[in-house]
Amino acid sequence: MVTIKDVAERAGVSPSTVSRTLQDSSAISQKTKDKVNKAMKELGYVPNIAAKMLASNDSHAIGVVLPPMIKQERHSQPFNMEILTVINNEAKEHHYTVSIAIGPSASELEEQIKRMYAEKRVDGFIVLYSMAEDPVQKFLMRKQIPFVILGTPVNYENETTYVDNDNKLMARTAVDYLADRGHRNILFITDDQASEIYLERYIGYRIGTDLRELTRHPSFLFDKSEPSSLEKLLNFVQTEGITALVVIDDLTALKVMEFFSLQGLKVPEDLSLISFNNSAYASILHPYLTSFDINISSLGRISFERILDLIQKKTKDHSKVLVPFKLKERESVRYVGKTRKS
Repeated sequence: MVTIKDVAERAGVSPSTVSRTLQDSSAISQKTKDKVNKAMKELGYVPNIAAKMLASNDSHAIGVVLPPMIKQERHSQPFNMEILTVINNEAKEHHYTVSIAIGPSASELEEQIKRMYAEKRVDGFIVLYSMAEDPVQKFLMRKQIPFVILGTPVNYENETTYVDNDNKLMARTAVDYLADRGHRNILFITDDQASEIYLERYIGYRIGTDLRELTRHPSFLFDKSEPSSLEKLLNFVQTEGITALVVIDDLTALKVMEFFSLQGLKVPEDLSLISFNNSAYASILHPYLTSFDINISSLGRISFERILDLIQKKTKDHSKVLVPFKLKERESVRYVGKTRKS
Protein backbone atom coordinates (compact mmCIF):
# COMPACT_ATOMS: atom_id res chain seq x y z
CA MET A 1 0.00 0.00 0.00
CA VAL A 2 1.37 3.42 -0.99
CA THR A 3 1.91 5.78 1.97
CA ILE A 4 2.52 9.51 2.42
CA LYS A 5 6.16 8.67 3.03
CA ASP A 6 6.39 6.99 -0.41
CA VAL A 7 4.84 10.06 -2.05
CA ALA A 8 7.24 12.35 -0.18
CA GLU A 9 10.22 10.32 -1.40
CA ARG A 10 9.03 10.39 -5.03
CA ALA A 11 8.33 14.16 -4.90
CA GLY A 12 11.53 14.98 -2.99
CA VAL A 13 9.70 16.70 -0.12
CA SER A 14 8.93 15.96 3.51
CA PRO A 15 5.89 13.90 4.60
CA SER A 16 4.51 17.01 6.33
CA THR A 17 4.58 18.85 2.99
CA VAL A 18 2.54 16.04 1.44
CA SER A 19 0.03 16.27 4.32
CA ARG A 20 -0.31 20.02 3.91
CA THR A 21 -0.72 19.60 0.16
CA LEU A 22 -3.59 17.21 0.80
CA GLN A 23 -5.16 19.93 2.98
CA ASP A 24 -4.58 22.46 0.17
CA SER A 25 -2.61 24.63 2.60
CA SER A 26 -1.81 28.16 1.42
CA ALA A 27 1.63 27.75 3.00
CA ILE A 28 2.62 25.35 0.18
CA SER A 29 3.47 26.87 -3.22
CA GLN A 30 1.50 25.82 -6.27
CA LYS A 31 4.70 24.47 -7.84
CA THR A 32 5.26 22.14 -4.87
CA LYS A 33 1.60 21.10 -4.86
CA ASP A 34 1.85 20.19 -8.54
CA LYS A 35 4.95 18.13 -7.85
CA VAL A 36 3.28 16.28 -4.97
CA ASN A 37 0.07 15.69 -6.94
CA LYS A 38 2.11 14.31 -9.84
CA ALA A 39 3.89 11.89 -7.48
CA MET A 40 0.56 10.75 -6.01
CA LYS A 41 -0.82 10.10 -9.48
CA GLU A 42 2.28 8.17 -10.56
CA LEU A 43 2.22 5.99 -7.43
CA GLY A 44 -1.56 5.56 -7.39
CA TYR A 45 -1.79 7.04 -3.90
CA VAL A 46 -5.34 7.26 -2.48
CA PRO A 47 -5.76 9.64 0.50
CA ASN A 48 -7.32 8.25 3.65
CA ILE A 49 -10.49 10.34 3.57
CA ALA A 50 -11.73 8.99 6.90
CA ALA A 51 -8.52 10.09 8.63
CA LYS A 52 -8.76 13.52 7.01
CA MET A 53 -12.34 13.87 8.22
CA LEU A 54 -11.39 13.04 11.80
CA ALA A 55 -8.46 15.43 11.72
CA SER A 56 -10.31 18.36 10.16
CA ASN A 57 -13.88 17.72 11.39
CA ASP A 58 -14.98 18.02 7.75
CA SER A 59 -16.87 15.46 5.71
CA HIS A 60 -15.05 16.25 2.45
CA ALA A 61 -18.38 15.98 0.69
CA ILE A 62 -20.52 18.44 -1.24
CA GLY A 63 -24.31 18.30 -1.30
CA VAL A 64 -25.94 18.95 -4.68
CA VAL A 65 -29.60 19.98 -4.48
CA LEU A 66 -31.64 19.22 -7.61
CA PRO A 67 -34.72 21.28 -8.51
CA PRO A 68 -38.03 20.12 -7.01
CA MET A 69 -39.31 17.34 -9.27
CA ILE A 70 -42.85 18.70 -9.44
CA LYS A 71 -43.41 17.15 -12.87
CA GLN A 72 -42.25 13.73 -14.02
CA GLU A 73 -40.69 15.38 -17.09
CA ARG A 74 -38.14 17.13 -14.87
CA HIS A 75 -36.39 13.76 -14.42
CA SER A 76 -35.75 13.70 -18.17
CA GLN A 77 -33.92 17.02 -18.31
CA PRO A 78 -30.38 16.28 -19.58
CA PHE A 79 -29.03 19.39 -17.86
CA ASN A 80 -29.25 17.77 -14.43
CA MET A 81 -27.18 14.74 -15.41
CA GLU A 82 -24.65 16.80 -17.37
CA ILE A 83 -24.03 19.28 -14.56
CA LEU A 84 -23.84 16.47 -11.97
CA THR A 85 -21.19 14.74 -14.06
CA VAL A 86 -19.07 17.91 -14.20
CA ILE A 87 -19.40 18.59 -10.46
CA ASN A 88 -18.61 14.96 -9.60
CA ASN A 89 -15.47 15.03 -11.76
CA GLU A 90 -14.32 18.25 -10.09
CA ALA A 91 -15.00 16.73 -6.67
CA LYS A 92 -12.88 13.67 -7.46
CA GLU A 93 -9.99 15.91 -8.53
CA HIS A 94 -10.09 17.55 -5.10
CA HIS A 95 -10.65 14.30 -3.15
CA TYR A 96 -14.27 15.19 -2.34
CA THR A 97 -17.42 13.13 -2.75
CA VAL A 98 -20.89 14.25 -3.83
CA SER A 99 -24.22 13.62 -2.10
CA ILE A 100 -27.47 14.37 -3.93
CA ALA A 101 -30.71 15.80 -2.51
CA ILE A 102 -33.75 15.12 -4.67
CA GLY A 103 -37.45 15.42 -3.91
CA PRO A 104 -40.91 16.34 -5.19
CA SER A 105 -41.07 19.70 -3.39
CA ALA A 106 -38.89 22.45 -1.91
CA SER A 107 -40.07 21.56 1.61
CA GLU A 108 -38.98 17.93 1.12
CA LEU A 109 -35.59 19.15 -0.11
CA GLU A 110 -35.28 21.37 2.97
CA GLU A 111 -35.81 18.36 5.25
CA GLN A 112 -33.14 16.41 3.36
CA ILE A 113 -30.49 19.11 3.59
CA LYS A 114 -31.25 19.60 7.29
CA ARG A 115 -30.51 15.91 7.90
CA MET A 116 -27.45 15.88 5.64
CA TYR A 117 -25.87 18.82 7.42
CA ALA A 118 -26.87 17.78 10.95
CA GLU A 119 -25.32 14.35 10.38
CA LYS A 120 -22.14 16.01 9.01
CA ARG A 121 -22.50 14.22 5.70
CA VAL A 122 -21.65 17.39 3.74
CA ASP A 123 -19.67 20.59 4.25
CA GLY A 124 -21.72 22.78 1.93
CA PHE A 125 -24.21 22.77 -0.93
CA ILE A 126 -24.54 23.59 -4.61
CA VAL A 127 -28.21 24.37 -5.33
CA LEU A 128 -29.13 23.74 -8.97
CA TYR A 129 -32.14 26.06 -9.10
CA SER A 130 -33.50 29.39 -7.93
CA MET A 131 -37.05 30.26 -6.94
CA ALA A 132 -38.89 32.88 -4.89
CA GLU A 133 -39.25 32.27 -1.14
CA ASP A 134 -37.25 29.04 -1.39
CA PRO A 135 -37.15 27.32 2.05
CA VAL A 136 -33.85 25.65 1.14
CA GLN A 137 -32.06 28.95 0.56
CA LYS A 138 -33.71 30.49 3.64
CA PHE A 139 -32.46 27.61 5.83
CA LEU A 140 -28.93 27.79 4.42
CA MET A 141 -28.83 31.57 4.95
CA ARG A 142 -30.21 31.35 8.49
CA LYS A 143 -27.72 28.66 9.56
CA GLN A 144 -24.83 30.32 7.70
CA ILE A 145 -24.06 27.09 5.84
CA PRO A 146 -21.77 27.53 2.81
CA PHE A 147 -23.73 27.28 -0.45
CA VAL A 148 -23.62 28.33 -4.08
CA ILE A 149 -26.64 28.75 -6.34
CA LEU A 150 -26.47 27.74 -9.98
CA GLY A 151 -28.76 30.44 -11.32
CA THR A 152 -29.65 33.98 -10.31
CA PRO A 153 -31.18 34.24 -6.81
CA VAL A 154 -34.65 35.74 -6.51
CA ASN A 155 -33.98 36.73 -2.88
CA TYR A 156 -30.76 37.73 -1.08
CA GLU A 157 -28.96 38.31 -4.38
CA ASN A 158 -26.33 40.57 -2.79
CA GLU A 159 -25.70 38.06 0.01
CA THR A 160 -25.39 34.94 -2.15
CA THR A 161 -22.61 33.44 -4.25
CA TYR A 162 -24.04 32.36 -7.58
CA VAL A 163 -23.00 31.24 -11.05
CA ASP A 164 -25.18 31.71 -14.10
CA ASN A 165 -25.45 32.73 -17.74
CA ASP A 166 -26.92 36.09 -18.67
CA ASN A 167 -30.34 34.65 -19.48
CA LYS A 168 -31.87 38.02 -20.32
CA LEU A 169 -29.14 38.71 -22.86
CA MET A 170 -29.46 35.18 -24.23
CA ALA A 171 -33.19 35.62 -24.91
CA ARG A 172 -32.59 39.07 -26.39
CA THR A 173 -30.01 37.48 -28.67
CA ALA A 174 -32.61 34.87 -29.71
CA VAL A 175 -35.05 37.63 -30.70
CA ASP A 176 -32.32 39.50 -32.60
CA TYR A 177 -31.30 36.33 -34.43
CA LEU A 178 -34.87 35.64 -35.54
CA ALA A 179 -35.55 39.29 -36.43
CA ASP A 180 -32.39 39.40 -38.58
CA ARG A 181 -33.89 36.50 -40.53
CA GLY A 182 -37.10 38.34 -41.24
CA HIS A 183 -39.31 37.21 -38.34
CA ARG A 184 -41.57 39.97 -37.01
CA ASN A 185 -44.04 37.92 -34.96
CA ILE A 186 -42.30 35.81 -32.33
CA LEU A 187 -43.86 33.84 -29.44
CA PHE A 188 -42.20 32.66 -26.20
CA ILE A 189 -43.16 29.14 -25.04
CA THR A 190 -42.31 27.53 -21.69
CA ASP A 191 -43.23 24.48 -19.63
CA ASP A 192 -42.95 26.43 -16.37
CA GLN A 193 -43.86 29.99 -15.39
CA ALA A 194 -42.55 30.01 -11.82
CA SER A 195 -38.79 29.46 -12.02
CA GLU A 196 -36.25 32.26 -12.08
CA ILE A 197 -34.75 30.98 -15.32
CA TYR A 198 -38.14 31.36 -17.02
CA LEU A 199 -38.56 34.89 -15.66
CA GLU A 200 -35.08 35.93 -16.80
CA ARG A 201 -35.51 34.52 -20.30
CA TYR A 202 -39.01 35.89 -20.75
CA ILE A 203 -37.88 39.37 -19.63
CA GLY A 204 -35.07 39.10 -22.20
CA TYR A 205 -37.64 38.22 -24.86
CA ARG A 206 -39.73 41.25 -23.88
CA ILE A 207 -36.73 43.57 -24.00
CA GLY A 208 -35.68 42.12 -27.36
CA THR A 209 -39.09 42.57 -28.96
CA ASP A 210 -39.38 46.13 -27.60
CA LEU A 211 -35.93 47.12 -28.88
CA ARG A 212 -36.67 45.69 -32.34
CA GLU A 213 -40.18 47.20 -32.30
CA LEU A 214 -41.79 43.78 -32.75
CA THR A 215 -45.15 42.55 -31.54
CA ARG A 216 -44.79 41.25 -27.99
CA HIS A 217 -47.02 38.46 -26.66
CA PRO A 218 -47.63 36.91 -23.22
CA SER A 219 -45.72 33.66 -22.77
CA PHE A 220 -47.60 30.44 -23.50
CA LEU A 221 -47.47 27.53 -21.04
CA PHE A 222 -46.98 24.27 -22.93
CA ASP A 223 -48.55 21.35 -21.06
CA LYS A 224 -49.38 18.17 -23.00
CA SER A 225 -51.72 17.07 -20.20
CA GLU A 226 -54.00 20.07 -20.85
CA PRO A 227 -55.66 19.62 -24.29
CA SER A 228 -57.58 22.90 -23.96
CA SER A 229 -54.39 24.93 -23.50
CA LEU A 230 -52.81 23.21 -26.51
CA GLU A 231 -55.86 24.09 -28.59
CA LYS A 232 -55.54 27.73 -27.48
CA LEU A 233 -51.85 27.70 -28.44
CA LEU A 234 -52.61 26.35 -31.91
CA ASN A 235 -55.38 28.89 -32.48
CA PHE A 236 -53.18 31.73 -31.25
CA VAL A 237 -50.29 30.79 -33.56
CA GLN A 238 -52.59 30.52 -36.57
CA THR A 239 -54.73 33.61 -35.96
CA GLU A 240 -51.83 35.88 -34.92
CA GLY A 241 -49.60 34.78 -37.78
CA ILE A 242 -46.73 33.66 -35.56
CA THR A 243 -43.67 32.70 -37.65
CA ALA A 244 -41.10 31.91 -34.94
CA LEU A 245 -40.91 30.44 -31.43
CA VAL A 246 -38.44 30.98 -28.59
CA VAL A 247 -38.73 27.85 -26.40
CA ILE A 248 -37.46 27.57 -22.82
CA ASP A 249 -35.26 24.46 -23.37
CA ASP A 250 -34.44 21.71 -25.86
CA LEU A 251 -36.66 19.01 -24.35
CA THR A 252 -39.70 21.28 -24.42
CA ALA A 253 -38.74 22.34 -27.95
CA LEU A 254 -38.92 18.74 -29.18
CA LYS A 255 -42.37 18.32 -27.64
CA VAL A 256 -43.51 21.61 -29.21
CA MET A 257 -42.20 20.49 -32.61
CA GLU A 258 -44.02 17.16 -32.30
CA PHE A 259 -47.27 18.87 -31.34
CA PHE A 260 -47.24 21.33 -34.25
CA SER A 261 -46.19 18.59 -36.67
CA LEU A 262 -49.28 16.60 -35.73
CA GLN A 263 -51.32 19.73 -36.49
CA GLY A 264 -49.75 20.07 -39.93
CA LEU A 265 -47.25 22.83 -39.08
CA LYS A 266 -43.62 21.90 -39.76
CA VAL A 267 -40.35 23.31 -38.38
CA PRO A 268 -38.77 25.28 -40.01
CA GLU A 269 -41.05 25.43 -43.10
CA ASP A 270 -44.03 26.88 -41.21
CA LEU A 271 -42.50 27.83 -37.86
CA SER A 272 -38.89 28.63 -37.01
CA LEU A 273 -37.72 27.63 -33.55
CA ILE A 274 -34.82 28.50 -31.26
CA SER A 275 -34.18 26.98 -27.82
CA PHE A 276 -31.71 26.83 -24.96
CA ASN A 277 -29.11 24.50 -23.35
CA ASN A 278 -27.68 22.79 -26.48
CA SER A 279 -28.30 19.42 -24.86
CA ALA A 280 -28.03 16.00 -26.47
CA TYR A 281 -31.66 16.47 -27.54
CA ALA A 282 -30.68 19.36 -29.84
CA SER A 283 -29.28 17.01 -32.46
CA ILE A 284 -31.26 13.84 -31.82
CA LEU A 285 -33.95 14.34 -34.50
CA HIS A 286 -34.23 16.39 -37.68
CA PRO A 287 -34.59 19.26 -37.92
CA TYR A 288 -31.68 19.73 -35.51
CA LEU A 289 -32.32 22.56 -33.06
CA THR A 290 -30.71 25.96 -33.21
CA SER A 291 -29.90 26.24 -29.50
CA PHE A 292 -27.79 28.24 -27.05
CA ASP A 293 -24.79 26.40 -25.62
CA ILE A 294 -24.75 27.51 -21.97
CA ASN A 295 -21.25 26.08 -21.33
CA ILE A 296 -22.22 23.47 -18.74
CA SER A 297 -18.60 22.47 -18.11
CA SER A 298 -17.74 26.01 -16.95
CA LEU A 299 -20.96 26.34 -14.92
CA GLY A 300 -20.17 23.12 -13.02
CA ARG A 301 -16.46 23.78 -12.58
CA ILE A 302 -16.87 27.34 -11.31
CA SER A 303 -19.72 26.34 -8.99
CA PHE A 304 -17.49 23.72 -7.40
CA GLU A 305 -14.56 26.14 -7.12
CA ARG A 306 -16.75 28.71 -5.39
CA ILE A 307 -18.24 26.29 -2.86
CA LEU A 308 -14.76 24.97 -2.08
CA ASP A 309 -13.54 28.52 -1.44
CA LEU A 310 -16.45 29.16 0.93
CA ILE A 311 -15.96 25.86 2.78
CA GLN A 312 -12.22 26.35 3.17
CA LYS A 313 -12.78 30.01 4.09
CA LYS A 314 -10.50 31.24 1.33
CA THR A 315 -13.00 34.04 0.87
CA LYS A 316 -15.76 35.69 2.90
CA ASP A 317 -17.03 37.73 -0.01
CA HIS A 318 -20.00 36.63 -2.05
CA SER A 319 -19.50 36.70 -5.79
CA LYS A 320 -21.50 36.65 -8.98
CA VAL A 321 -20.04 34.86 -12.00
CA LEU A 322 -21.60 35.08 -15.47
CA VAL A 323 -20.51 32.31 -17.84
CA PRO A 324 -20.48 33.17 -21.58
CA PHE A 325 -22.93 31.42 -23.93
CA LYS A 326 -22.74 30.64 -27.64
CA LEU A 327 -25.46 30.10 -30.21
CA LYS A 328 -25.26 26.83 -32.16
CA GLU A 329 -26.92 27.37 -35.53
CA ARG A 330 -28.63 24.32 -36.97
CA GLU A 331 -31.75 23.53 -39.01
CA SER A 332 -34.73 24.83 -37.04
CA VAL A 333 -34.62 28.47 -38.21
CA ARG A 334 -35.21 29.73 -41.73
CA TYR A 335 -35.24 33.13 -43.41
CA VAL A 336 -38.65 34.65 -44.17
CA GLY A 337 -39.74 37.66 -46.20
CA LYS A 338 -36.22 38.53 -47.33
CA THR A 339 -33.30 37.10 -49.21
CA ARG A 340 -30.62 35.45 -47.16
CA LYS A 341 -27.45 37.50 -46.88
CA SER A 342 -24.48 36.05 -48.68
